[in-house]
Amino acid sequence: CGVLQVRSIGERVVLFLLSQVVFGALERPVDEDIYFTPHPAGELGKILWRDGEAAGFYTIKRKGSLCDSCTSQSYTLPVLDTLFVRRRWRRAGLALGMLEDFCSSFASEEALGISCPISASMYQVCRKFLLAHEEQRDRLFEVEAPGGWSQRRSVWLQARPGGTAAHREARTRARDHL
Repeated sequence: CGVLQVRSIGERVVLFLLSQVVFGALERPVDEDIYFTPHPAGELGKILWRDGEAAGFYTIKRKGSLCDSCTSQSYTLPVLDTLFVRRRWRRAGLALGMLEDFCSSFASEEALGISCPISASMYQVCRKFLLAHEEQRDRLFEVEAPGGWSQRRSVWLQARPGGTAAHREARTRARDHL
């Protein structure tokens, strides 16, 4: 049990199945046009295991890795690119645990990114995490590639109670109840 880095071909197949089949075809919300691109073999991925079952995963764009094949731009900080928890394992703090694992895996980095756009549910995870880990508030940024300072927004300022994301969420709930 726990979050383990993808190392073997078999683990890479599990990561592919989670991102492309389980999420892509079976558990993706019908009203969302979100798809995960297949994770490149040279990049970092971690699988969360529970009771011998792959319960979720997250992938990382490493600092210094190329943003895409069309440009020579490289990421300026480690970026949490995708995070997914299977439906039956949700509401158990697993996304929170994976975010904590991401931050502790790069403890020596001054800044860490989360790929833009951050979903409303991920903002909730970030809010819980940053309320519990004040020391991380100045480290986490929502980023667009390659993550330069002009391409970063503080996750804390967006996710905190009363922050921009919280206001957006409250307005949406109020509008939906009219």
